Amino acid sequence: MSSKIEVLGLKLDYLNVDSEMERLTEFIHNDRLDSIGIITMNTLLLAEKEDTWRTYLENLDMSVIGEKEVLEAVGITSGQIYDEVADNEFPARMFWYMINQDLGMFLLGESQEEVEGLKKYLLDTYPGIRIEGMAADVAGVDMSVDSIINEINSISPDVIISGLQGIRQDQFLMANRQKIGARIWLGLGEHPELLNPAGLKVGWWSTLLKKTTFKRLVSKSLEEKKE
Repeated sequence: MSSKIEVLGLKLDYLNVDSEMERLTEFIHNDRLDSIGIITMNTLLLAEKEDTWRTYLENLDMSVIGEKEVLEAVGITSGQIYDEVADNEFPARMFWYMINQDLGMFLLGESQEEVEGLKKYLLDTYPGIRIEGMAADVAGVDMSVDSIINEINSISPDVIISGLQGIRQDQFLMANRQKIGARIWLGLGEHPELLNPAGLKVGWWSTLLKKTTFKRLVSKSLEEKKE
């Protein structure tokens, strides 16, 4: 049974990377689309504002904690899982697994520039990774959601990497999950080690503000539980 921790009212998987990779291997061999979300401070802040986003997070097949501040919010400041999160070990292990298993991926992003940046980052960081297709501007008029799904299905990638922002991810996945021919959906959740080098990350000042807001909400949540 999966261990869980609760942060801002959301129950998150609390697993070491070996256990996460076991789950991922199971997903690859399933005959359906399983969803993985990297959980960051911003992921949780958005869940405070958007009910559909909270529902999306609650229904993930696996949540992967992506920032140590999420663990620190519940008093976890050391240990194996804390160190693995701080070292961003899961994304590295996942991408090397994809290379070793010759798995193909499809990239989704907000703009062509962002998708190209993510592609370049992955190819430079993980030589041998197989990117089979990509699409951008999901909400734009030039490429409809149906045409993107048709493109994905014509390729049948093993993994979809989503760099879509905020509720764009849940809107796309929750409405179209049964139509998508892939094995795994990985939502990056503004993971800094992936999005910043790829040119997808907000500036450091905005990140600092998010940390401040996150800590304030966590403190408020803990005080409410005491009452």
